[in-house]
Amino acid sequence: MTFGYRLNVEQLMYKRASYNYEKALSKMVDVPDSIPETGKLYYFEGPGLEDDETIALCIECIIEWAASLESFVNLVWLGNKISSQEEERNYSSTIAKIKRLYQIEDLLYGDSKWKSGVEKLFAMRNYLMHYKEAITYTGFSFATKFQHEFSKNNMIKIKRDIYLAIKEIGGYFNIDCGFVDGDYDHLVYKY
Repeated sequence: MTFGYRLNVEQLMYKRASYNYEKALSKMVDVPDSIPETGKLYYFEGPGLEDDETIALCIECIIEWAASLESFVNLVWLGNKISSQEEERNYSSTIAKIKRLYQIEDLLYGDSKWKSGVEKLFAMRNYLMHYKEAITYTGFSFATKFQHEFSKNNMIKIKRDIYLAIKEIGGYFNIDCGFVDGDYDHLVYKY
C-alpha cells in the first residue's frame, strides 16, 4: 500500500516568520540617526546596533517570508495547466514566475499593491544570502543600512505586502492560502 504526501513548506516558513516577526518587534528600540543634509537628529524604531538576537530575528523573517512566497508560487505554478507544462528553470526568479502566471491569466502584475514590497523582500534576501560586502562604513551619527532595512516600519510593510501577495495570488489561482490568516495545516499533508 502507498500514500502520497506533500510538505507544506510555505505554511511552515510563514508561521516561523510570523513568530520571529512578533518577537523582533517586541525588542525594537529607538535608534538615533541624522539627516545627512542638515545633521538634524531623529529617531526610528529598529534593532539596536549590537543586538544580535533582534538582528537575527529580522534576518530570519526575511529569509522565511521569501521561502514561503517562493514555495507558494511554485505550488501555484505546478497547479496551473499552462505553466505546469513549461520548463520552470526558464524563469530566473520567483518574481519572473509570478509575472508569467499573471500573463497566462491576462492579469496585470503592475497593478498589484504589494509588488514593490515583494521585489524589495527578494532584493533584501539576495543581499543577505548572496552579496556579501566586506565592510560597510557609516558616520558616527548615522544609523546603519541594516537598521533602516530592519526598522519596525519596514518590517510591518514587508509583512503586509507578503500577506497581500499570497492572498491575491491564492485568490486568482484558486489555491488555499488560509495559512496567512493563521489557519495552518499540518507540515506533512497526506493524500
